[in-house]
Amino acid sequence: MRSIFLSLSILVLSISLGSHCWATPVTAPEKMETAPSLPNTFSSTKPIAITPHRAIYDMSLTSVKNGSNISTVSGRMLFEWADVCDGWAVQQHLRLHFNYAEGDESDVTSTELTWESKDGTAYNFNVRRLTNGKETEVYRGKASLSAKGGTVTYSEPVGKTTKLPPGTLFPSAHTMLILQKANAGDKFFSRRVFDGSDEVGSDDVSAFIYPQDIKWQSADMGSKLRNNPLLSQPSWPVRMAFFKLDSETGEPDYEMNLNLLNNGIARTMQIDYGDFTVSGKLINIEAMPHSGC
Repeated sequence: MRSIFLSLSILVLSISLGSHCWATPVTAPEKMETAPSLPNTFSSTKPIAITPHRAIYDMSLTSVKNGSNISTVSGRMLFEWADVCDGWAVQQHLRLHFNYAEGDESDVTSTELTWESKDGTAYNFNVRRLTNGKETEVYRGKASLSAKGGTVTYSEPVGKTTKLPPGTLFPSAHTMLILQKANAGDKFFSRRVFDGSDEVGSDDVSAFIYPQDIKWQSADMGSKLRNNPLLSQPSWPVRMAFFKLDSETGEPDYEMNLNLLNNGIARTMQIDYGDFTVSGKLINIEAMPHSGC
């Protein structure tokens, strides 16, 4: 999500995507929410206790629209959110295999390593993407934020720089803001999020937060997950719509559904690219040590 998986656009960057639609139409927000004085300053006073964790998800094709040339998608994602004293270190490793109606196949592999300061003002990113074993994209750099906006300086592509408007958030700060809003009873907000995972690096993200889901356990969960204390708490269904900057269509580039626990763990995810939808099913979760700082 940009947000915690907030980089899941890496799934299909080399695939042609069609129009996007949902049962409930989503359009680009006319006005982004006014930023607080600092990126990590939230309206709710209830603290959010993120659990550093390592999660593994099985990825599979959920649905395909008529006319799409994709027949199956399978793969696995490893996601780590670690506490490293002064910041959050996130690793995301994704491997997907695509089968197409014409009989062709392709493999997409992506690795994303990021560090984000706990005050939400600094961010380092390193993204590498391969298609069929050949490196197709690399993005590396550093970004900083203040109340007046921010700057991104890339080491790859060399010499590239980008300005970030006031109110921009980095991924971990965005996820924590979702949880702050959920705990406060808010149902909707929009913010710009920078994660550096593609050529632009930013999206305008609208988040819809649904009522708390007390029945957190899934019927198809094995006993190992059902009895895992990391999952024994209520969650919020969250739907996020990702809009390209300066989009002329008013339609999201893609959308994501999450079942987000209060400790930052995503129990399920579903990504709708319009032509097809991919789901991530949690198959393993374990806590990682706190920094102890």
